[in-house]
Amino acid sequence: MALSRISDAGKYLAQCQECGAWVEVHAEIFKTELFFEVLQATFVCCNRQQVATFINEKDTLDFH
Repeated sequence: MALSRISDAGKYLAQCQECGAWVEVHAEIFKTELFFEVLQATFVCCNRQQVATFINEKDTLDFH
């Protein structure tokens, strides 16, 4: 799994496991919890498909 971070501008970035470059990715909701939402992004760098996971703390609680 690739390293991930969210920039100060709110962009989702993933680090390629092959070359180490940070790539902007489109993260989609993978799972939601009471206090957190888990997002995942699949991207290709160095001819290799990779996955990055992001976790955001929710502003409000989800009681659904």
